Amino acid sequence: MENSNRRNRLTVILEAFILMIAFQGIAELAEWLISPFFPDTRFNKKMINMLMMIVLTIILICYAKTKKQTLSFFSKKLSKRYIIATCVTTVLFIIAPSNFVQGFSSVMSIIYGSIVTPVYEELLFRGYVWNRFSKVMSSKLNIFLWNIALFTIWHLFYIIPDMISGNWDVLQLLKLVAGLGYGTILGLIRLKTENCWATILAHGIMNFFMI
Repeated sequence: MENSNRRNRLTVILEAFILMIAFQGIAELAEWLISPFFPDTRFNKKMINMLMMIVLTIILICYAKTKKQTLSFFSKKLSKRYIIATCVTTVLFIIAPSNFVQGFSSVMSIIYGSIVTPVYEELLFRGYVWNRFSKVMSSKLNIFLWNIALFTIWHLFYIIPDMISGNWDVLQLLKLVAGLGYGTILGLIRLKTENCWATILAHGIMNFFMI
């Protein structure tokens, strides 16, 4: 029985790594294929990444259905706190001063960084991966710690292409610190609320002030 449990845990851990590598690989390949058709600007790179995140989110949802795995998107009980938090977050994004100064580029950057990215990453880590781990691990602390570790490694994947190209700027390494910090905070929220909607809102707000 113990050997079976250990095998199941290893299988789920391996699956998480494969998903992370596959999703990052698909995103990098898509950017490599699509970017030559557009001017090499930071904004265009964001838009290409956003498009791929939307596609990968759809793939993740379909994959979760084939595995009959829930993503815990919404809270089991819709309370006033969630409604108020959602409304406040939405208003915050709409009235951002940059929207009125930079216009379209600012709006799209907020959609990319504070909506699409949080939905994509939260459904992957605090949704699918978290729930998969909960099936093979009885300790919530272990699930929490594994989630932090995987989310930090995920951010390492973000900077590997830059490192390969010779960009060893200290700001790149700060992405690892961000992954660790975000993973800890969002993991605690996931432990408390048991849903991804709360972590998506928190992730979106943190990105809004950090980006």
